[in-house]
Amino acid sequence: MRRVKCLILAVAALVLIFSLQSWGMEMTRKFSVGLDGGLWKPMFTDYDIWTVGYHGTFTFKYGVKENLALGFMAKYGQTREANLDSPDDDAGFTFDKKTDGWENLEFITEGALYYFFNPENEKYTTYIFGGPGIAFWKWQKTFETDTSTVTRVVRWPAKMGSGADSVKLKDQEVTLVFGGGVEYYPRENVGINLGARVRYFTRLLTGLINDKDIVGKNEELGELDLPKAAPEIYLGVSYYFGKPKDTDEDEVPDKLDQCADTPLGAMVDENGCPLDSDGDGIYDGLDNCADTPAGATVDVNGCPTDADGDGVFDGIDKCADTPSGWPVDAKGCPLDDDADGVPNPVDKEANTPARAVVDKDGVGVDSDKDGVYDGIDKCANTYMGIPVDASGCPLIKPIEPKIVIHPAYPPGVTKLDDETKVMLDDLAGRLLAYIEVKIEIRGYTDSWGTPDGNKWVSQRRADVIKKYLVDKGVSEQRIEAKGYGATDFIADNKTAEGRAENRRIEIVTVP
Repeated sequence: MRRVKCLILAVAALVLIFSLQSWGMEMTRKFSVGLDGGLWKPMFTDYDIWTVGYHGTFTFKYGVKENLALGFMAKYGQTREANLDSPDDDAGFTFDKKTDGWENLEFITEGALYYFFNPENEKYTTYIFGGPGIAFWKWQKTFETDTSTVTRVVRWPAKMGSGADSVKLKDQEVTLVFGGGVEYYPRENVGINLGARVRYFTRLLTGLINDKDIVGKNEELGELDLPKAAPEIYLGVSYYFGKPKDTDEDEVPDKLDQCADTPLGAMVDENGCPLDSDGDGIYDGLDNCADTPAGATVDVNGCPTDADGDGVFDGIDKCADTPSGWPVDAKGCPLDDDADGVPNPVDKEANTPARAVVDKDGVGVDSDKDGVYDGIDKCANTYMGIPVDASGCPLIKPIEPKIVIHPAYPPGVTKLDDETKVMLDDLAGRLLAYIEVKIEIRGYTDSWGTPDGNKWVSQRRADVIKKYLVDKGVSEQRIEAKGYGATDFIADNKTAEGRAENRRIEIVTVP
């Protein structure tokens, strides 16, 4: 008896451990048939005389909800009277039977309600069940004689006399069954079951009376000792008919489908999510152009659009309004061989140098008419006619920051001599070449004369030089003339040579 209780506890613990796992199968609209077999033991009698017996069970289940099913079971089992060493022994957990002992056969049909835990996973589920049924019992014992084996069927309350060759009793009663187990799914529609059941015998509808011993210590008196319950363990296999629920009909069951609203016809991955091989937003299976280049705009059928008809798809086309017939590059922009921003079909100067500024017709612009296009011309305001180098800058040497001129001025005279004019002609040419340069003409005298007179003479001399340069074409706005009189001497005024040195014109560049 102790060994049977340990077995029951072990099975119960196993069922409990599996019931803590979160796996299962969604049962809605599915039905299954199954077979299982295992061990059972009649228990809770006054005298424990039965061996551990064998049983086989047919099962049928129909799923009414994702975790709820109605079931039917039909069981056949047998056990035998144990071979006990002493009349006072209990059979316990033994398979050792008496050769001439009692045999107990049973056929039980039961209905049950099954509850499956966590049916959202496909691998395995745990479940419990329970329901009523009816058991059909048969007890029989055959007595060996010297010549033959005789079996006689009697109905209770017939007494068993000592001269009887055999006894066979039949009966039925209402049962209640409870159990649980784990079902593992090696394939989509196949389940392997491991579980335990316990049946309670209610004594309803029985023809036998009392709870006395019919197969116990006092069988000659015809006393009954019916079992009150029978635990069993089983291992079996079930086959499920019907497909799992698939709301979006993508052949991935809802319990596995991570994208349950996939449009009909779209191809999906193993998780039920739509595939989009070309990444255009139209799912494979619905995409009529499944190899659309990345970035291209597509229509409702997944085919790329080309609004300007240049052969480069919208979304990739960087120049989406190219006129019809114009040749384009890979980006959909009109070809521009000289890269001046004017497409070949309308470019009237198709070989404009790089960086040159062009007009709307692609012709290079040369604002200062020096032969070097704007954009390339580093001296874009060169005076017309001035020779320039390849960068558009004058070939004439630049203007020095300070030029000192000593005209042959007798005292009080402002008229220019020929040598001074030659120097000024050169300066005028350079000023015309470098039109951004501004100058100041500074007039100085020696120490002779009065301060006011010297101031007037120096101003007059500066003005004469300014006028000469302006007459040569230099803008008046670029020249300032100023007389400083008898100041800033650079030589000794005590000598004629020194005074001639001090009578000078200084031309300096100014910002």
